[in-house]
Amino acid sequence: MTSPTSLHPSAPGTGVTNMLTFDIEEWFHANYDDVVPDRSKGSGFRSHMDKLLELCSETGSKATFFVLGYIGEHYPDVVRAIAREGHDVASHGYAHELAYKQTIDVFKADVKKSVDILEELTGTKIIGYRAPSWSIVESNLHYLEALEELGMKYDASIFPVKTFLYGIPTAPTEIHKPRVNGRTLGLYEVPMSVMKLGGRNIGYSGGFYFRFFPRFVVKQAIRSANRQGNSSIVYLHPREIDEKEHKLDLPMKESFIHYYNVRGTYAKLENVLRSFRFTSISDHLKRHYGLET
Repeated sequence: MTSPTSLHPSAPGTGVTNMLTFDIEEWFHANYDDVVPDRSKGSGFRSHMDKLLELCSETGSKATFFVLGYIGEHYPDVVRAIAREGHDVASHGYAHELAYKQTIDVFKADVKKSVDILEELTGTKIIGYRAPSWSIVESNLHYLEALEELGMKYDASIFPVKTFLYGIPTAPTEIHKPRVNGRTLGLYEVPMSVMKLGGRNIGYSGGFYFRFFPRFVVKQAIRSANRQGNSSIVYLHPREIDEKEHKLDLPMKESFIHYYNVRGTYAKLENVLRSFRFTSISDHLKRHYGLET
């Protein structure tokens, strides 16, 4: 049997462990105002989750699963399986609503609803959150205070890029405790990984970016970050490993972003997980930042 060390070689001279995350939602969970998906079609969600959990087990990888409260209600056995396998269960909100389109009270209630569902299923305290579609931006950065009030120990919602849907391009790219309204919060911000391309921050290790860039580019970017002593964060959605999953009827640009190269995603993920060490966000914070839970 291959040992964990030989299975997950780090970049030369580093020993850095990276972070693996999944946003757990159905194929129809998206944020396009004019798109009304036919939810009666069903989905391959259960098989996707079985496949992801099996891959994590085979590669010795631990992950943080950001789970919608909706998923907890409809697939409680899946959430229990995630926890049983020793992975972190964290909140992705309840129904995949954009945080910056919610009032702070609605946002807080939405997160709490999801947390209550997930804690009941797992029997453990939920300490992490990621906003749907990276929807913590400059205009609602103060929503992090609501997460702090709910007892969250970390947030992973900020993408230090700028797109038509999300991003804070000037945000710190390293893990930090953010300052909001003149004070430093008690939770950690774990921003998504970026690389410099043409003088601008761009993602490389999750979602569209993971699917768009060739495998060697993704792996080289992870190695480069590791050589500098930095961890990379990989993130994907269950739908991204199955080209046969139902698809939303989207305009050309949005469809390209949502579905480009889904066919090759699982093989690329498997290769990356076998090439580097991966752990959950909470484990990383405990080991390197002294997080207490």
